[in-house]
Amino acid sequence: MTFLPVRISSLLHFLRLFLLCYSVSVIADDGRLPDNFADLSDDVQAVILEYAFFSEKANQVWGQDFEEASAHAMVKYLDDYHTRVHIDFAAGRIRVESERSQTPLKAIRQALVATLLTPADPSAVDLYTAADMGITGKPFLAGQILDQDGKSIEYPWRAERFAQYLIDHKLRHKGARYWVDVTMVGTHKQRSAEGYRPLVERAAKRYKLSPALILAVIETESSFNPFAVSHAGAYGLMQVMQNTAGRDVYERIYGRSDRPTRNYLLNPANNIDAGSAYLSILRDVYLRDIQGWQKREYCIIAAYNGGAGNLLKAFHSDRKKAIQRINAMSAEEVYRTIVHKHPKAESRRYLEKVTDFKRHWF
Repeated sequence: MTFLPVRISSLLHFLRLFLLCYSVSVIADDGRLPDNFADLSDDVQAVILEYAFFSEKANQVWGQDFEEASAHAMVKYLDDYHTRVHIDFAAGRIRVESERSQTPLKAIRQALVATLLTPADPSAVDLYTAADMGITGKPFLAGQILDQDGKSIEYPWRAERFAQYLIDHKLRHKGARYWVDVTMVGTHKQRSAEGYRPLVERAAKRYKLSPALILAVIETESSFNPFAVSHAGAYGLMQVMQNTAGRDVYERIYGRSDRPTRNYLLNPANNIDAGSAYLSILRDVYLRDIQGWQKREYCIIAAYNGGAGNLLKAFHSDRKKAIQRINAMSAEEVYRTIVHKHPKAESRRYLEKVTDFKRHWF
């Protein structure tokens, strides 16, 4: 096949032109590039290369069964895209499977070990290539998966032993596809949350928020998936958007004129701080005239998902009159209005989910 090198060459040429135009567009009034221009350029380059090569390569192997990472699921390809790891954080299920691999059992075993030992550092895992996963540091699944003896898996020898057990007892296949399913412990979200609790409590103290609210937003947004990504451009545990919430936080809280990169937002500490900072911006800037902490919290939650403008439209098309109407209502009436009249159905359900999750994080 000769078309691929030509395509790569053409793409790289396009990429260079794009980055040149991009650099011109972000030059400041004083003629200087932003401090994080190199990181922003990496973002642009990574996105282009993902769309150009990742989907194509994975589709060649998996066809209509092709899957991508999302807010609540980590999807990682290995073995030249013939082996796939799918972690469903919402359901607490993991599937490792191979499609037309030359050595399916070996590939699945290696993928199982890598998955069990993957560290809680998103920078160590490239979701958009078939590169191996880094296995340094404490595994982020430690305590969320127990081996055949009911023990947490934190060391290579135990991961290798459990992987072999799964191959021997849980392997299934149909045609050229082989797979193993692993169930996470029922309390996997709580165990994951404990690892982030110090970061949550630090952000809660800094921005005068309830830790339970931050944890409930994380559970709703990503089910504690540290690798959470979305096609809308949201990243990390709290699914912070680069160009909206991220830019707002940079300008209003951090005193910067640029926006966060996705690598920045995929860092759990950065993400929790930025997401919490945006909750405080909604409270203190966009919705500051709402009286009553419970009513304001309901509005903040809905606005975190659908924006402050859409939240106010649920009460009146005029912002001032919307605020007056909210202030004249009880907290229960505000809640009911949002879940029944918000212009976005997703935001109606979002308020219900966050308030429900918040109850068990106290």
